[in-house]
Amino acid sequence: PTIGDTSFCQLLLPSLSLSTNYCFHPAMGVRFGLSVYQGKGAVITTTSNVYSFNFLQLNADYKLDLSALIGGYNHKRVCSVYLFAGVGANYGFDNKQAADLKPVVDAYFDDDVLPYLWGSKLFVAGRFGAGLDFRVGDYVTLNLEANSNLLCDHFNSKRAADRNVDWQFNLLAGVSVSFGKKYDTSKKWLAEEEARIAAERAAAEAAAAAEAAAAETEATAEEA
Repeated sequence: PTIGDTSFCQLLLPSLSLSTNYCFHPAMGVRFGLSVYQGKGAVITTTSNVYSFNFLQLNADYKLDLSALIGGYNHKRVCSVYLFAGVGANYGFDNKQAADLKPVVDAYFDDDVLPYLWGSKLFVAGRFGAGLDFRVGDYVTLNLEANSNLLCDHFNSKRAADRNVDWQFNLLAGVSVSFGKKYDTSKKWLAEEEARIAAERAAAEAAAAAEAAAAETEATAEEA
């Protein structure tokens, strides 16, 4: 919501997210997480004034594994694509920089640009996003995810011209570790393994039969 008041790079900040997942279907599951972020806003007076604030967010998401939904469940799949949507409880705190900036902004503007100042406040967030899971082994997966969070216009203390919602965009890279067995053997993979083993057994039996026939032919020739 404040990109127009400063450069995009000035609004970039690191973030941390921890989560736990539970799959109740080969292609569906739920995820609960805690996100620790720092938010930024900006107001232009004679210059671009950037301010920051902190927040914690508890998330609950519904995940849909598109790869399993379209291509069938395969516990050996190297890369999986997923979508998710959910809600979050966002607790904002340490908004002192915006409060310190308000007298400067009020002296410059006739309108109140920062009418929603808060010291600490609880917000409700809507969430959605997409991600990739890269299988490293049975217990380790690398993750890459992009997500968006929608919050009310009060979140950055700044009033939007048309009362738009405030947005938070995140790009996350991480590692997932599974404890215990995390999958049931997929039927497709099991069928492929059974077919491969049957083909190897048939080839071995055919080779043994050919050797036996060759040996019998050689013995007959020697007798003759």
